Amino acid sequence: MNATAPRLVASLVALAVVACKTPETKKPAPAPVTEAAEAPTPSPPPARKVELPPARALSQPLPGLVEPRAPDGDPVTAEKAELGWTLFFDPRLSKDGSMACAQCHHLDKAYTSGNVVDVKVGGAVNKRNSPTVVGLGVHPAFYWDGRMPTLEAVSAAAWKGQLGADPGSVSKALNAVPVYEAMFVRAFGEPATAENVPRALASFFRALNTGASAWDRAQAGDAAAMSKDAKAGEALFLKGGCAGCHAPPLFSDLGFHSLGLGDDAGRFDATKDEADRGKFKTPSLRNVALTAPYFHDGSAKTLDEAIALMARGGAASPPKDPKLKPVKWSPAQAAQVRAFLEALTGELTFPSAPGLP
Repeated sequence: MNATAPRLVASLVALAVVACKTPETKKPAPAPVTEAAEAPTPSPPPARKVELPPARALSQPLPGLVEPRAPDGDPVTAEKAELGWTLFFDPRLSKDGSMACAQCHHLDKAYTSGNVVDVKVGGAVNKRNSPTVVGLGVHPAFYWDGRMPTLEAVSAAAWKGQLGADPGSVSKALNAVPVYEAMFVRAFGEPATAENVPRALASFFRALNTGASAWDRAQAGDAAAMSKDAKAGEALFLKGGCAGCHAPPLFSDLGFHSLGLGDDAGRFDATKDEADRGKFKTPSLRNVALTAPYFHDGSAKTLDEAIALMARGGAASPPKDPKLKPVKWSPAQAAQVRAFLEALTGELTFPSAPGLP
């Protein structure tokens, strides 16, 4: 081997090593440093906006009736009355959604039930007949025994007692209905509460009235409004002293009297005064032809039976009110008295059920 051979081999090896190396990849330039963007603040959920139609206008006072009483600072408004009217027909007001106020106060029976007694939510049976709630705005005390002093109090008692409701829970459920929440805010400036639900019902009761009966039209000068028999019956009614407790135009003195019916203590339950034992509030005779059965115990099934009992001077059990005097009416005369009472059937300011939200 000559002298140049080793140098030639070394050069070839060096070239081979260089050829086998992986070329370096050029690294990308680092991205410029920027501040981290702030996370967007979540927007609050949009408020539930409900466009309510105008409230049902309050009816003008009907002929012959006294203006309803309302608490100072809480007048009856169309918005409150409409809300109360809606609640009255809604079973969601009850403990379990099974019963509305209207189930004991039917439209076609002048807001009575037609039953001797009615059942509460849960199955308990009421002690007394369900009276009409028409015209309550002029009453100074409520229930057959007058134990409740205001419409707000009687509304709250019936809500918790008859309907078995927990006011706080039901109010919360009502506010979950957007239309109800909007109706409460419009009527009271706040959502439903345990306090303003009875106020809404009370406003409805003050606006619920009746009038424009044949008797009302006759009083306004329409000589043909009442039949001949009805006019004769009115004369018998007045002559028999019936107006002593059933004074027009309400056809009730709003007082308490005993008819000698059964052993129910009546007003004594509220006052604990022995002089009130067996006394009950005098019901109005307006729309009386529609409100059978009659009396606090529903013992008279028909209007004829009720007329006959009153003509006898009440029932047999003492004590009886000294105003009760028997009258001698022939069957024909009793029929005329019935015709007069039928002439007291009038129109209702709320003659239909509302649409529920």
